[in-house]
Amino acid sequence: MNPGQEKFYQFVLERVRDEQKDTVKKLMYENFMKQTNGTFTRDDMMKTQETLMKMLKPEAVEEAKTAMAHFASQMK
Repeated sequence: MNPGQEKFYQFVLERVRDEQKDTVKKLMYENFMKQTNGTFTRDDMMKTQETLMKMLKPEAVEEAKTAMAHFASQMK
């Protein structure tokens, strides 16, 4: 992972429900591999965001939406 990915990874893991952490780790790893390979698309990002929102602790949803919107704005 690059430093930005590591930061986002840690951010998300701190905010997902404990029982979802293994699923989230796998999902994020797959996405980071796609980013590295240049095959990560806006559709991938939207699907991931939708999935992650369902796995977050309720009190973390708004904060995560803001962070993900920032990340989305960085995509070309």
